[in-house]
Amino acid sequence: MGGKALKNTYTKRINRLEFDTISSEIINVISKTFIHFDIPVFFKNKESFGDIDIIVSTTNINADIREYIINNFAPNEIFHNGNCWSFDYKETQVDLIITDDKHFRSTLQYMGNSDLGNMVGRLAHALGLKYGQNGLCLNYRFKGSSIGEIIISEDYPKILNFLGLSHKRFEEGFDELEDIFEFVAQSPYFNWKKFQLVELNKINRDRNKKRASYLSLLAWIDKNVADENHEFEFVDDKSIYFELINKTFPEANMVRQIRGLEYLECKKLYIQAKFNGGDIMRTYGLEGKKLGDKINGFKAYISLNRTFDEYIIQTDMTEIYQDFETYLKNSVYEKD
Repeated sequence: MGGKALKNTYTKRINRLEFDTISSEIINVISKTFIHFDIPVFFKNKESFGDIDIIVSTTNINADIREYIINNFAPNEIFHNGNCWSFDYKETQVDLIITDDKHFRSTLQYMGNSDLGNMVGRLAHALGLKYGQNGLCLNYRFKGSSIGEIIISEDYPKILNFLGLSHKRFEEGFDELEDIFEFVAQSPYFNWKKFQLVELNKINRDRNKKRASYLSLLAWIDKNVADENHEFEFVDDKSIYFELINKTFPEANMVRQIRGLEYLECKKLYIQAKFNGGDIMRTYGLEGKKLGDKINGFKAYISLNRTFDEYIIQTDMTEIYQDFETYLKNSVYEKD
């Protein structure tokens, strides 16, 4: 993914013929072990490549990926980052991107056409969503904190149409990198300012400023669409888009999933309010490891008969702390 993951081994950009030859060799090896694998599509006139991306599903495959790479490709260097294993083969960086059958197609779509997936993700961000290898997701925030992620859809045609992009045009493919830029800029949610490096978080900023394709996007934006006609007005409160999202993707049961996350979070907060380390420390003078040991011991003691969460929720606070004091006495507690 960019061809710059390997720092201690020489790799080079390769031309189209070299790409076809080397990738064919690698696929021939991979096909002997894995069932589902593919190379993401790229724009038709792409002439050079910094690496070779290959998506591989390991569902029902029992394989140590590092050992597999060593045994089959004998690289000089392996770099592992998340679900990507980068290694050198014939002076070319190969990125083996590991997924499962469930997310194989969505990962393949996300990785295709250079930085298209990254750009679509910026559009989705405008509506409070995240687009990545698992498809379109909602990182739901409650009381200022992220409490869970909801998968909205992995239906790529539907995702593109939702974001105001033509899936029919996408299916036609792209001849040049600039065609991809033009495609994304046609979305009504496109805001050229939000693609600028200064608008990205540190991780994305550091990654994208090293990617030639993203820098080409910024140059194209500056020349073609850096104007008020391409400035979708963002709203800070993304919840205003929930109705639109839920209407477009009813199969996601987004509202039900949100309520489920809220229920679990409120349950956790309620339990913490009734029994927590801060109150115990102030009341009984316990600190550090002794505090942690006594809390964990009490949880284990209560869990002999029922779940600790159930106990805390259903028991009056006075009774909870009476039980805790009984536990402390039985465990030979000595107040420091």
